[in-house]
Amino acid sequence: MNILLKITGVFVLSAVLFMACNKPGQTATTSSDSTASTPVSDKIVFIDIDTLLSKYNLYLDKKSELEAQSKTAEKALSGKIEAFQRRLAKFQQEVAEIQQKANTIAPIELKKMEEKYAQQQQNLAKEEESLMKQRDNAAMDLDKQLQATQKNLQEKIDVFLDKIAEEKGYDLVLMKGSSGSVMYGRATLDITQETVTRLNEEYGATKKETEK
Repeated sequence: MNILLKITGVFVLSAVLFMACNKPGQTATTSSDSTASTPVSDKIVFIDIDTLLSKYNLYLDKKSELEAQSKTAEKALSGKIEAFQRRLAKFQQEVAEIQQKANTIAPIELKKMEEKYAQQQQNLAKEEESLMKQRDNAAMDLDKQLQATQKNLQEKIDVFLDKIAEEKGYDLVLMKGSSGSVMYGRATLDITQETVTRLNEEYGATKKETEK
Protein backbone atom coordinates (compact mmCIF):
# COMPACT_ATOMS: atom_id res chain seq x y z
CA MET A 1 0.00 0.00 0.00
CA ASN A 2 2.99 2.29 0.60
CA ILE A 3 3.31 4.32 -2.58
CA LEU A 4 6.66 5.74 -1.39
CA LEU A 5 8.27 2.33 -2.03
CA LYS A 6 7.90 2.99 -5.75
CA ILE A 7 10.21 5.95 -5.50
CA THR A 8 13.10 3.94 -4.07
CA GLY A 9 15.68 3.26 -6.68
CA VAL A 10 13.66 4.63 -9.58
CA PHE A 11 15.79 7.79 -9.91
CA VAL A 12 18.96 5.88 -10.71
CA LEU A 13 19.57 6.65 -14.41
CA SER A 14 20.73 4.21 -17.09
CA ALA A 15 24.33 4.34 -18.40
CA VAL A 16 25.32 7.55 -20.21
CA LEU A 17 27.57 6.93 -23.20
CA PHE A 18 28.53 9.66 -25.68
CA MET A 19 30.82 9.29 -28.69
CA ALA A 20 31.87 12.39 -30.63
CA CYS A 21 33.20 12.34 -34.15
CA ASN A 22 36.98 12.01 -34.48
CA LYS A 23 38.68 15.38 -34.72
CA PRO A 24 40.71 16.24 -37.82
CA GLY A 25 44.31 15.25 -37.52
CA GLN A 26 43.67 12.44 -35.03
CA THR A 27 43.33 9.64 -37.59
CA ALA A 28 46.32 7.31 -37.72
CA THR A 29 48.31 7.48 -40.94
CA THR A 30 50.19 4.74 -42.67
CA SER A 31 53.02 4.82 -45.15
CA SER A 32 53.80 2.35 -47.89
CA ASP A 33 57.47 2.23 -46.85
CA SER A 34 56.84 1.92 -43.10
CA THR A 35 55.10 -0.72 -40.97
CA ALA A 36 54.67 1.67 -37.99
CA SER A 37 51.53 3.74 -37.63
CA THR A 38 50.83 6.87 -35.60
CA PRO A 39 48.63 5.97 -32.57
CA VAL A 40 45.30 7.71 -32.12
CA SER A 41 45.10 9.67 -28.88
CA ASP A 42 41.47 9.40 -27.73
CA LYS A 43 40.32 11.88 -25.13
CA ILE A 44 38.24 9.91 -22.63
CA VAL A 45 36.62 11.23 -19.47
CA PHE A 46 33.98 9.94 -17.06
CA ILE A 47 31.16 11.07 -14.79
CA ASP A 48 30.24 9.59 -11.41
CA ILE A 49 26.45 9.37 -11.80
CA ASP A 50 25.78 8.80 -8.08
CA THR A 51 27.65 11.97 -7.14
CA LEU A 52 26.02 13.89 -9.96
CA LEU A 53 22.50 12.96 -8.88
CA SER A 54 23.22 13.73 -5.22
CA LYS A 55 24.20 17.29 -6.20
CA TYR A 56 22.03 18.02 -9.24
CA ASN A 57 19.40 20.49 -8.06
CA LEU A 58 16.87 19.54 -10.73
CA TYR A 59 16.99 15.93 -9.60
CA LEU A 60 16.74 16.91 -5.92
CA ASP A 61 13.79 19.24 -6.56
CA LYS A 62 11.91 16.66 -8.62
CA LYS A 63 12.60 13.95 -6.06
CA SER A 64 11.27 16.12 -3.22
CA GLU A 65 8.24 17.10 -5.29
CA LEU A 66 7.31 13.51 -6.09
CA GLU A 67 7.87 12.37 -2.51
CA ALA A 68 5.56 15.15 -1.27
CA GLN A 69 2.89 14.19 -3.80
CA SER A 70 3.23 10.55 -2.81
CA LYS A 71 2.85 11.34 0.90
CA THR A 72 -0.21 13.51 0.25
CA ALA A 73 -1.87 10.84 -1.89
CA GLU A 74 -1.04 8.12 0.60
CA LYS A 75 -2.36 10.16 3.52
CA ALA A 76 -5.65 10.88 1.75
CA LEU A 77 -6.08 7.25 0.76
CA SER A 78 -5.16 6.00 4.23
CA GLY A 79 -7.89 8.20 5.73
CA LYS A 80 -10.47 6.71 3.39
CA ILE A 81 -9.31 3.18 4.14
CA GLU A 82 -9.46 3.74 7.90
CA ALA A 83 -13.00 5.13 7.62
CA PHE A 84 -13.99 2.13 5.50
CA GLN A 85 -12.50 -0.30 8.02
CA ARG A 86 -14.50 1.34 10.83
CA ARG A 87 -17.74 0.99 8.85
CA LEU A 88 -16.88 -2.60 8.02
CA ALA A 89 -16.18 -3.44 11.68
CA LYS A 90 -19.45 -1.84 12.75
CA PHE A 91 -21.34 -3.79 10.10
CA GLN A 92 -19.76 -7.07 11.18
CA GLN A 93 -20.61 -6.35 14.81
CA GLU A 94 -24.26 -5.61 13.98
CA VAL A 95 -24.55 -8.81 11.96
CA ALA A 96 -23.02 -10.82 14.80
CA GLU A 97 -25.49 -9.32 17.29
CA ILE A 98 -28.47 -10.11 15.06
CA GLN A 99 -27.27 -13.69 14.61
CA GLN A 100 -27.08 -14.15 18.38
CA LYS A 101 -30.69 -13.10 18.94
CA ALA A 102 -32.15 -14.33 15.67
CA ASN A 103 -34.44 -16.80 17.46
CA THR A 104 -36.10 -13.91 19.31
CA ILE A 105 -36.92 -11.92 16.17
CA ALA A 106 -40.05 -12.44 14.13
CA PRO A 107 -39.38 -14.16 10.79
CA ILE A 108 -40.68 -11.20 8.78
CA GLU A 109 -38.45 -8.74 10.65
CA LEU A 110 -35.51 -11.10 10.41
CA LYS A 111 -35.94 -11.34 6.64
CA LYS A 112 -36.00 -7.55 6.35
CA MET A 113 -32.79 -7.33 8.37
CA GLU A 114 -31.13 -9.96 6.22
CA GLU A 115 -32.02 -8.01 3.06
CA LYS A 116 -30.77 -4.78 4.65
CA TYR A 117 -27.44 -6.26 5.67
CA ALA A 118 -27.03 -8.02 2.31
CA GLN A 119 -27.36 -4.64 0.60
CA GLN A 120 -24.89 -3.06 3.03
CA GLN A 121 -22.47 -5.86 2.36
CA GLN A 122 -22.67 -5.24 -1.38
CA ASN A 123 -22.11 -1.51 -0.82
CA LEU A 124 -19.09 -2.19 1.34
CA ALA A 125 -17.66 -4.55 -1.28
CA LYS A 126 -18.07 -1.87 -3.97
CA GLU A 127 -16.44 0.73 -1.71
CA GLU A 128 -13.50 -1.59 -1.07
CA GLU A 129 -13.11 -2.17 -4.81
CA SER A 130 -13.17 1.59 -5.40
CA LEU A 131 -10.48 2.17 -2.79
CA MET A 132 -8.24 -0.47 -4.32
CA LYS A 133 -8.74 1.13 -7.74
CA GLN A 134 -7.80 4.55 -6.32
CA ARG A 135 -4.66 3.02 -4.82
CA ASP A 136 -3.68 1.42 -8.14
CA ASN A 137 -4.38 4.62 -10.08
CA ALA A 138 -2.25 6.64 -7.65
CA ALA A 139 0.62 4.18 -8.07
CA MET A 140 0.29 4.28 -11.88
CA ASP A 141 0.21 8.08 -11.89
CA LEU A 142 3.34 8.22 -9.74
CA ASP A 143 5.09 5.74 -12.02
CA LYS A 144 4.28 7.88 -15.08
CA GLN A 145 5.68 10.96 -13.37
CA LEU A 146 8.83 9.09 -12.40
CA GLN A 147 9.35 7.92 -15.99
CA ALA A 148 8.82 11.45 -17.30
CA THR A 149 11.28 12.84 -14.74
CA GLN A 150 13.87 10.22 -15.59
CA LYS A 151 13.51 10.96 -19.31
CA ASN A 152 13.84 14.70 -18.68
CA LEU A 153 16.98 14.22 -16.60
CA GLN A 154 18.51 11.89 -19.17
CA GLU A 155 17.82 14.34 -22.00
CA LYS A 156 19.37 17.26 -20.12
CA ILE A 157 22.48 15.25 -19.28
CA ASP A 158 22.77 14.01 -22.88
CA VAL A 159 22.44 17.55 -24.27
CA PHE A 160 25.07 18.80 -21.84
CA LEU A 161 27.47 15.98 -22.72
CA ASP A 162 27.05 16.70 -26.41
CA LYS A 163 27.86 20.36 -25.80
CA ILE A 164 30.83 19.85 -23.48
CA ALA A 165 32.29 17.14 -25.71
CA GLU A 166 32.22 19.59 -28.59
CA GLU A 167 33.82 22.31 -26.47
CA LYS A 168 36.55 20.15 -24.92
CA GLY A 169 37.13 17.72 -27.76
CA TYR A 170 36.11 14.62 -25.80
CA ASP A 171 35.81 11.40 -27.78
CA LEU A 172 34.16 9.38 -25.03
CA VAL A 173 32.27 10.24 -21.86
CA LEU A 174 31.82 7.15 -19.69
CA MET A 175 29.87 6.62 -16.50
CA LYS A 176 31.06 5.50 -13.10
CA GLY A 177 28.83 4.62 -10.15
CA SER A 178 26.27 2.07 -8.99
CA SER A 179 24.90 1.57 -12.51
CA GLY A 180 28.01 2.48 -14.45
CA SER A 181 30.60 0.37 -16.25
CA VAL A 182 33.77 2.19 -15.17
CA MET A 183 35.55 0.36 -12.34
CA TYR A 184 38.37 2.87 -11.99
CA GLY A 185 39.28 6.22 -13.42
CA ARG A 186 42.03 8.70 -12.64
CA ALA A 187 40.87 11.85 -10.90
CA THR A 188 42.15 13.94 -13.80
CA LEU A 189 39.59 12.25 -16.06
CA ASP A 190 36.65 12.90 -13.71
CA ILE A 191 34.43 15.75 -14.99
CA THR A 192 31.61 15.17 -12.49
CA GLN A 193 32.00 18.42 -10.56
CA GLU A 194 32.25 20.52 -13.68
CA THR A 195 29.15 18.82 -15.05
CA VAL A 196 27.18 19.37 -11.83
CA THR A 197 28.22 23.01 -11.61
CA ARG A 198 27.19 23.82 -15.15
CA LEU A 199 23.97 21.79 -15.02
CA ASN A 200 22.97 23.61 -11.82
CA GLU A 201 23.78 26.97 -13.40
CA GLU A 202 21.55 26.17 -16.38
CA TYR A 203 18.77 24.85 -14.15
CA GLY A 204 19.01 27.88 -11.85
CA ALA A 205 18.67 30.27 -14.77
CA THR A 206 15.70 28.34 -16.18
CA LYS A 207 14.05 28.22 -12.76
CA LYS A 208 14.37 31.97 -12.30
CA GLU A 209 12.77 32.61 -15.71
CA THR A 210 9.90 30.25 -14.86
CA GLU A 211 9.27 31.93 -11.49
CA LYS A 212 9.04 35.43 -13.01
